[in-house]
Amino acid sequence: MTAPASATTGLPGALSGARAVYFILCALLAAAFAARLGVRIALGEEAFWTQGYTSFYRLAEHIARTGGFCDGDRCPRPPLYPGFLAITALIAKNYLLIVIPQAMIGAGTALMAFLIGRELFDVRAGLIACAFAAFYPYYVVHDTALQDTAFATFVLALSVWLMLRADRRGGDADWLMAGLAFAAVLLTRAALAPGMMFAMVWIATASRAPAARDRLRSVVIAALAGLALLSPWLITTTLHTGQAVLTTDAGYELWVGNNPYTFSRFPKDSIDASSAVARSQFMPQEREELRNAPTNPRAADGWFGDRARDYIVSHPLDFVENGIRKIAIAFSWRLTPFRTGPVQWTYAASYLPIAVLGIAGMVMAWRRNATWLIASLFVAFTGVTAVFSGQTSHRVYLDVYWMVFAGAVLAAAIGRLSPREPSA
Repeated sequence: MTAPASATTGLPGALSGARAVYFILCALLAAAFAARLGVRIALGEEAFWTQGYTSFYRLAEHIARTGGFCDGDRCPRPPLYPGFLAITALIAKNYLLIVIPQAMIGAGTALMAFLIGRELFDVRAGLIACAFAAFYPYYVVHDTALQDTAFATFVLALSVWLMLRADRRGGDADWLMAGLAFAAVLLTRAALAPGMMFAMVWIATASRAPAARDRLRSVVIAALAGLALLSPWLITTTLHTGQAVLTTDAGYELWVGNNPYTFSRFPKDSIDASSAVARSQFMPQEREELRNAPTNPRAADGWFGDRARDYIVSHPLDFVENGIRKIAIAFSWRLTPFRTGPVQWTYAASYLPIAVLGIAGMVMAWRRNATWLIASLFVAFTGVTAVFSGQTSHRVYLDVYWMVFAGAVLAAAIGRLSPREPSA
């Protein structure tokens, strides 16, 4: 007689229980790490240095050389990822010193998918989500690239899991840990700040604590913990720029996404190619103003920001239309910049199923408070993308949540098809 399937894992009875779950989880995480490392080694060191965001490593070399995260009064990026790269730059410029830790962080994202899936649904859903994250082609290739995507995906997923755990347990220490994770998110990618603000609103309005006083206490604890970790960076930017900011490039990024030439090359090519076209169209007076910009980078950022706001005010309908277009590009089944052949079709074949099943799972679980927390991250990203810009690499940190909900849909389907164990 065939052994009944475990209600916990969906596996035959001989493989059920906590030990089997631990074994399967460890196997998935090991495979996730090996896949990321193996693909990066196969692509080679030259591809690593030429196909990533080299500005990150230039900043890391500046940090290693001077000990400062800012260059004059310009602090272009939050410090977590450049600081990690600076540590490797101090040791040696060996790409494996970057690739191996990033492969581990990518495997950590798969672990977070399991933990969030288990927290929201059950172990079976968590294991399916973990498998999705472990072998998702985009993650496998880009988690070890010279960019902050793997860091941003992991720290945000860690933050979400800690919030869900704190919501269930309700302890002050749990909310403190969630607040520290909030700060780690902001120290990785400034564009995630709106998502963290929505998270605070969720804690205050939709967490499980029945009393408003308890919810307010949770918000205060998380906010103070996050501010404590974030304050050294805010103090640093204040000393260099006169303002407590996460990045001094917000004005420039606003202009990149809001000028007459934003879509001249984008999305077929990168948004940077479009901004190069826009720069080439500057009038002589504008070129003269920018020639003085290196002596005052903060003023240059304001200069770009002013022009972006002027464009938005003078072209309100274009701003709305372009915002919708940017959102569609960011969530598209097509890679941006455009790719052709097996790369594009592999991405589409992996992205579309988890997006469709993930959306279905979110709709099915819309009554859960936790679903609203995760939905708020999508809302925040959509707003940032509409105002600034967005492409595939900007959005993929959200894909892990679709994997969780897709795992729940598949786990429910497996549960209906599997024979149930008799109750004890």
